[in-house]
Amino acid sequence: MSAATASHELVSELIIGDQVLAAGSADPLPHYYAATGEVNGQAAMAGTDQVEAAIAAAKAALPVWEALGPVERRERLRRLADVIERWGDRFESISSAETGIPRQGFIWRLRLSCEWIRTYAGYADKVHGDITASSDDGTIEYVRREPYGVVGIIITWNSPLLSLCMKIPAALAAGNTVVVKPSELTPFTPTLFGKACLEAGIPAGVVNIVSGGAEAGEYITTHRDVEKISFTGGLRTAAAMMRSGAALIKPFCFELGGKSAYMVFPDADLDLAATLVSKEMSNAGQSCKFGSRLFVHDAVYTAFRDRLLPKIAAVRVGDPEDEHTTMGPLITSAAQQRVLSFIENARDSGYGTLALGGGKPSVEARFADGYFVEPTIFEDVEPGSPLGQDEIFGPVFGMIRFTDEATMIEQVNATPFGLANYVHTRDLRTAHRVCAQVKSGTVYVNDANRRNPGAPFGGFRRSGIGSEGGREGLLEFLRTKTVGIA
Repeated sequence: MSAATASHELVSELIIGDQVLAAGSADPLPHYYAATGEVNGQAAMAGTDQVEAAIAAAKAALPVWEALGPVERRERLRRLADVIERWGDRFESISSAETGIPRQGFIWRLRLSCEWIRTYAGYADKVHGDITASSDDGTIEYVRREPYGVVGIIITWNSPLLSLCMKIPAALAAGNTVVVKPSELTPFTPTLFGKACLEAGIPAGVVNIVSGGAEAGEYITTHRDVEKISFTGGLRTAAAMMRSGAALIKPFCFELGGKSAYMVFPDADLDLAATLVSKEMSNAGQSCKFGSRLFVHDAVYTAFRDRLLPKIAAVRVGDPEDEHTTMGPLITSAAQQRVLSFIENARDSGYGTLALGGGKPSVEARFADGYFVEPTIFEDVEPGSPLGQDEIFGPVFGMIRFTDEATMIEQVNATPFGLANYVHTRDLRTAHRVCAQVKSGTVYVNDANRRNPGAPFGGFRRSGIGSEGGREGLLEFLRTKTVGIA
């Protein structure tokens, strides 16, 4: 057993109704520990027969979940948060071994995951409709908000527990049942999550977990009994899903990628801005909200650079199990090679000047084959270059000078993405003006990555469709019915 799994065994199983299956009909996949490149487990893989069984179980569980009523659904969700909190050390150990995220970076993810569940537990008994004004002939109309039924939840790998908690509790609070297809790269956290649901008293079949590959995802997307899909992942997959679901006019909620920007104005708190940028390294840049573009006003460019470079250089890369590690590896060898190739291309093409990093870091011998990339900074980046436009999904920043606000905002908005942006200024008028003009679903002022479950989170343009969080996140899993009474 590797050091990554010493505290808790990695278990990948399929949870379908009241059955817990050690394997599916598809061939299992080896799971590689990203810090060493060694196999540390096996991912059970569902075939279409297991996916079909999961959809049937979810459909059969709908009347059971409905019969509990909103108050009891609320209580079961509250219990789920309590169970996950109680099992926190297990989730922490598994998440670190599964993704390579440093353990210290998991603490806030666990806390936030539980907060998402509790937020939607609070919404479970507040699914309200509307009554229209009576017409002259005395008839009235009212609006019911009803669950879709069976919802397909398809998630990516970069924050498995939080991704589960950002979707499933809202769907359940609205009265739906779910079939969850996690990434085959992170099958262990979803297994434990499914068991936590059963431990909390959520009836069998309400939450079904079927790890699988593209075939499993396609089957969920095109199945007539799956009424809606909520997906977090890449743009290409989302586009393929829309094509697959088009014949059924299937509704989707997509949380996709981004190319977020920091905008540092002359009056900004430069130490704060530099600190927040350096904290982006906790998941090695593997975040849809990663602020990889740093637009810095020319008046403070050098001062900001002089604060930022030492903070990035001080990022401790290495053993995810070490409490002092602040950045772990990328998720796979292919991801590592892709990011290193991107860096090499950017350097050779002159898209910017390499100021820091750019290769593999020096790590302990036992991590020599891990999927690590140095925290990397390019200066004087061309805004229209791939370095300034493309989502890298790795620990690579590009610094861009600006003098004219209007031109800078135009460059910020020039990418096809629109998920998040970050404004650093002490002037409230500047903050409001810029927030109104940048095209993204969220904008943070003098802060970063605050995921308040009570506020909607979603993207514009190619960053997604719909929202997670707040009442908007609940409404994603409800549809309206108008009832007229004469």
